[in-house]
Amino acid sequence: MEIGTIQEFVVLAECLNFSEAASRLFISQSSLSKHIKALEQELGVALFERTTRSIRLSGAGERYLPYAKEIARLCTESEMEMDNYKNQSAPSFTIAVMQNPQYYNMAKYITGFQKAYPSISFSLIEADEFSLYDMFRRKLFNIFPTFSNFRGPEEFTFMPMVKSSIVAIFPKVHPCAEAQTVSLHQLAGERLLLPTRGGSLSNLIQTAFNQEKISPDVVYEGSSVGCIELVKTGMGVSLHAREFAAMLHRDAEISCVEISPELSFTYGLGHREFENLSHVEKLYLSYMKKYAMDVSAPSVD
Repeated sequence: MEIGTIQEFVVLAECLNFSEAASRLFISQSSLSKHIKALEQELGVALFERTTRSIRLSGAGERYLPYAKEIARLCTESEMEMDNYKNQSAPSFTIAVMQNPQYYNMAKYITGFQKAYPSISFSLIEADEFSLYDMFRRKLFNIFPTFSNFRGPEEFTFMPMVKSSIVAIFPKVHPCAEAQTVSLHQLAGERLLLPTRGGSLSNLIQTAFNQEKISPDVVYEGSSVGCIELVKTGMGVSLHAREFAAMLHRDAEISCVEISPELSFTYGLGHREFENLSHVEKLYLSYMKKYAMDVSAPSVD
């Protein structure tokens, strides 16, 4: 059983979209499809249920996913440990990035840091906010991307980078698709598709509904791409960060609408006390603070 194929399965399970998964993995869709089929044959079960329009995890896939994630995590951590061992004589560190780093210009600033300090080597590790925090807690790195409302048992210092907000994403045929704004009360009767369950953005949305004494009809909590594909099929309305919505403004099948009053949040970096960071980590944090504090959320028009 190929470790790489298991890692590919995890990415596809998160995306539920062959095109996005292949792009993230830097392989062709045909290669990804071939690898997944080989894994299914080896396990003797179908991991996905496929239709002409979409895919979703099968019952077997849902059972296998936690084990696959653990295998992928251990593989990544072991590679990081070996990289650290090989490069221990040179200034290096690990940069943690949350899934879809382009949303908040993280990829742009990481590249900028590399150009500013070419003698410093680093490795990148990408994961969801829960996994990143768990690795931070286990001291695999000292700086990680997170949201201001994220809470964990171990305290950390939060450095804000960008203020943003949640917007509503409707199918183009929806009566509210052409509205300037919508309220939470207007969304009360809608089937809602939210970001990952228990995550900072999902918690922000759920809290806002609770404060308005509204019981939202949440039918899906998962990946960004999964939400949009379900919106297009008429499954419901998605509430997501405007950075993600801004990337969809040319999609003719959906419409992004502001929520009023605004559901705002702050994205940034969590880190240990500055004096406890290594020299290169201090340089990285200082660079991000200097160049990222003026980032503003994009328009969804």
